Amino acid sequence: MPDEIEPRRPIPPAPIHPLAALATIVLDNVFGVFEIIDPLALVLTSLGVGVLGTVTTMLLQRYLVKESWGASVAKGLVMGIIAGVPFQVTGTAIGIPLLAWAGLHEWVKLQPPKSKTGQISPSDEVVDAEVVDAEVVDAEVKNVSE
Repeated sequence: MPDEIEPRRPIPPAPIHPLAALATIVLDNVFGVFEIIDPLALVLTSLGVGVLGTVTTMLLQRYLVKESWGASVAKGLVMGIIAGVPFQVTGTAIGIPLLAWAGLHEWVKLQPPKSKTGQISPSDEVVDAEVVDAEVVDAEVKNVSE
C-alpha cells in the first residue's frame, strides 16, 4: 500500500449563522415553560415564538451573513416554524447540530498536509511575505521616529 496522504476536505459552512441556531434553541426552551404552564395559550405562544424566530433568523442572515432578502426570509421561515412547533425538543434537536456544524466550520482550522517533496505550500509563502512586510514597516517606523 503506498504511503500517500489523502488531502483533507474542509468542513463546509453551516446554512445558517451560529447566532440564529442559538436563538432557535433559546426561544424553543424559554417559551416552552409558558406552554407547560398554560396549555390553552399554546396556539398564541407557538405563534409568537414562530414570529420571533422568523424575524431573528431573517435579520441575522440578512445583516450578519449579508445574504439576499429572499434567502434570509426563507431561512427565517424555516427556523421560525421549527422554533414555533409546540414541543421543546424540536428547536433544540435542530439548533444544536446546526450550532455544532457552524462551530466546527469556524473554529477547527485544519492545516494542509505537508508535501513529501519539500516544496513550500502557498500558505507558508503568505506567512513569509507577511513577516518581510512587517520588518519593512517596522524599519520605516524606526527611521521616521529618529
